[in-house]
Amino acid sequence: MKANLKSLLDVLGRSDTQYVIPVFQRVYSWTKRQCEQLWADMFEASEAKSMHFMGMLISKPDSRVGAVGRAEIIDGQQRLTTTTLMLIALRDMLCAEGSEQCAMKANEIDKTYLQAPEWRCKLVLSEQDQPVLERLVLGSELPRDADASSFLLGNLEFFRNKMAETGSFLSEVLPALESLAVIAVELEPGDAPQQVFESLNAKGKPLSTTDLIRNTLLVRFGSSGQEKNFETYWTPLDEAFSQFGREQDIYLDAALHQWITTRGGVVQVPKRTDLYQVFKRYIESKKDTALEDMLKSISDSCLEFARDSQSPEAKRHLDWAIDRPTGLISQRRIFGD
Repeated sequence: MKANLKSLLDVLGRSDTQYVIPVFQRVYSWTKRQCEQLWADMFEASEAKSMHFMGMLISKPDSRVGAVGRAEIIDGQQRLTTTTLMLIALRDMLCAEGSEQCAMKANEIDKTYLQAPEWRCKLVLSEQDQPVLERLVLGSELPRDADASSFLLGNLEFFRNKMAETGSFLSEVLPALESLAVIAVELEPGDAPQQVFESLNAKGKPLSTTDLIRNTLLVRFGSSGQEKNFETYWTPLDEAFSQFGREQDIYLDAALHQWITTRGGVVQVPKRTDLYQVFKRYIESKKDTALEDMLKSISDSCLEFARDSQSPEAKRHLDWAIDRPTGLISQRRIFGD
């Protein structure tokens, strides 16, 4: 593992690297409030001629196409994406200025931070967000379902408005962006990205048990394998369990509990908070089992649970998920009709 304090623009501007968000990570979700805070912090740092430290940016080399390597972002998606949105806004504002100097700087931003040789985008987001980000980078018409990426579009508009208020793009906005700094951590072949991911999850907004289980399964594949298996085995689960609304995680945890406790009748999970660690130990004990076969088994079992969630067996696992003593209150009272 190599770690160095670096300018975020230096990291993003590496000509030999494209950054990819693993398919199992959450979509971009920074709000306007977080963007406002970042905007204020970076201008304060710039005026003080110091750096604004944004935290860690952890990446793992994945593959190469020609002279350009792909690196998976283990932690730092929100900061990297938000900075990319600011760079898109700055490039567009400079293009609109019309002067030769601004046009040259806009082209430099485009080629250095937004696009990568061999690919059209330096940053690759989730399947939901990437079509929108790609169109924003290329300056082309947005896809019809662009509203699904409301955080991307809303935050880009916020930064455009702030830059229009500032006006001094080259003398104020660009130096403020240059003040952003991160601890850039590059994992090496022997490092375990899932352990890093779990450690980071102990800080900030925690991931759900389902998030952790999904990630510990899919992180074992390369990026192309992650995409294929996510689409084949996990996307159907997200779609099937969306019917349960706010209780989606509860129902999916119950379905996963049903799957793992039927593995030969020897796996016990005392409480819902134990599910991930028990699941992880089980996976590690089955190294001779094909991982894709396990994913298929989990997917098939959970889909069956979703189709018959009112069965006595399903309700037994739902009782476990909500830690309800049998017979005290009805399932309907907790989850509604």
